Amino acid sequence: MIVIPAADVRGGRCVRLLRGDFTHETVYAEEPSQVVLEFVRQGAERLHIVDLDAARGVPDVLSRDAVRAAVMVLRDTGATVQLGGGVRSPAAASAWLDLGANLVVLGSLAVRNPEMAAEICRAHPGHVLLGLDVRDGVAQAQGWTEAAGDALAHLRRWNDWDAAGVVLTNVARDGALTGPDLEGLEACIAAYDRPVIASGGVASLEDLIALADAGASGAIVGRALYEGRIDLAAALRLFPTNPAPRQQHG
Repeated sequence: MIVIPAADVRGGRCVRLLRGDFTHETVYAEEPSQVVLEFVRQGAERLHIVDLDAARGVPDVLSRDAVRAAVMVLRDTGATVQLGGGVRSPAAASAWLDLGANLVVLGSLAVRNPEMAAEICRAHPGHVLLGLDVRDGVAQAQGWTEAAGDALAHLRRWNDWDAAGVVLTNVARDGALTGPDLEGLEACIAAYDRPVIASGGVASLEDLIALADAGASGAIVGRALYEGRIDLAAALRLFPTNPAPRQQHG
């Protein structure tokens, strides 16, 4: 399992929302590009960057520019960048990939316009993640503000798409530090044949271990890093990207 630090951007700043509520925002930094660069300096090899304003359908020039700057500052580091928030057209997906993102995350588009989302997957095989944001078993769209059908039904349809995997976010736990939704993760893994990255509720190294044991291919960590509950270097040691081979005995 790979540990993936998150940088959510709103109004040009690095923030975290509580349970997807845009009225409950905590600002952690003014310069998202410096935040992601520091994560890389600590050893992170993959970053999760989201434009929350674009995700909600209310694009903000400050957020757009901050996200662009974060992607560009990471281009020469070797880190993998997965970019989400407002990617709702083939042109938008191509533009972010051309700028330097390695993966784009399709959230609202995947649940609202599956034909176009599948087209983007075909155009960029291996470079598209599908974002499934879930509240009480129901998929969420438009920055977690609108219900969009049964979550597992979406997953089963997505099996036929050429995506790199799914980012599964439990909205009710996101930013709440209440622990991950292991039951929801296991249901997702049972319904979907490709890698599943878990997001929402991670508060400790023990939570990361539980996600790995449940079968997550990756874990996105946000507030727990910003508030010092998880030491990134310790988490990366616990889950190295290229672990040393086991010694053979006997």
